[in-house]
Amino acid sequence: MKIATAMTEQISRARLLRDNIEVIRNLSYGPHPFNKLDVYRPQFAARPMPVLLYIHGGAFSLCSKDTHRGIARASAWGGQYLVFNIDYRLAPRFKFPCAHEDACAAFNWVAENCASFGGDPQRIVVAGESAGGNLALSVAIAASYKRPESWAKKVYNAKAKIIGVKPIMPYLQVTNAARQNNNPGAGWLALRAARDIAKAYLGSSLVQPSALIMMADPIRVLEECGAPDKPFPAVFSGVGTWDLCCEDVQRLEAACGRLGIPAEMHYYPREIHAFHVFAWRENSRLYWSKAFAFLRKTAAAHAPALSV
Repeated sequence: MKIATAMTEQISRARLLRDNIEVIRNLSYGPHPFNKLDVYRPQFAARPMPVLLYIHGGAFSLCSKDTHRGIARASAWGGQYLVFNIDYRLAPRFKFPCAHEDACAAFNWVAENCASFGGDPQRIVVAGESAGGNLALSVAIAASYKRPESWAKKVYNAKAKIIGVKPIMPYLQVTNAARQNNNPGAGWLALRAARDIAKAYLGSSLVQPSALIMMADPIRVLEECGAPDKPFPAVFSGVGTWDLCCEDVQRLEAACGRLGIPAEMHYYPREIHAFHVFAWRENSRLYWSKAFAFLRKTAAAHAPALSV
């Protein structure tokens, strides 16, 4: 991944110049050395800009803001958003709730500081794919439900507003890896991966569902905790039908329907996990078209009224 990142560095710089996007790198949003973020600021977008907090995936153990800089750039260009692309502490060295704490801390930092970069703290979308989709949904839950976790309470009490959440091909339940036995999109390799993810991020003693680690399973909050205490933001998701995470998106769609949460789900036949990065494929282009449309529509729906 480091080699691939280095190889694409020059291409990324050229595209940023071509697309007129300014990048400010390695700002600290918290006390840990891994609490860093990059800012992608489109120079052509009207101020104040809607804000996107982007959380990379990688099974809670892999990848970084650098491996996902292309997605951050695309979101700044196609959605015309001020994008904050974050790093967070990774397993197995840092177990639950470290990644969730960092995602919430990043949101709080963005809420307090985005205006100084030209962003609108009343128009924030939180996005991520795979494990990052879990973290993105968890931040939205922290903003909408009165949770007991101290790091969730800070998000709930923030003055900023989340208007959308975009968990893409999200892995929404870390516990109970055996549930994949009944998942038509899972095989023996997927089951092994689910077990490894749970062990790495939760530890061997916490791999079964419990109230103590419910935020590691944000889909369970929507399924088991009733209506949110504050209005829940609009939800957008996309997933391939051959993806291990397809079942989680179906559960998310069902939960949103029961709770009356506006939701837009897209299923792509015979596509695998992370298909959206293959930009030359028709379904990838279709996904990005729909994702950009959601971002622009959501931002416009909450745009500040123009003074006369």
